[in-house]
Amino acid sequence: MTSTEDPALARTIPPSEFDIGTPVEWMVDPDQREKILGVTYEFSQTGERKTVWYTPNKRRAKGALVVSELP
Repeated sequence: MTSTEDPALARTIPPSEFDIGTPVEWMVDPDQREKILGVTYEFSQTGERKTVWYTPNKRRAKGALVVSELP
């Protein structure tokens, strides 16, 4: 028989403790503004900010324009 209450499937983090980042800044290519090079996310519960780069080497772009709103 199989048990429907498998402990491996139990939640480890209550839903109220999920801290999903909200995008607050975008780093765009100054020559091609439709090309996003990175995004900064802010986490509501901790206030921490984390930047994710979408460049080929996943590192900070040398020349990026930081915008707080996308057109």
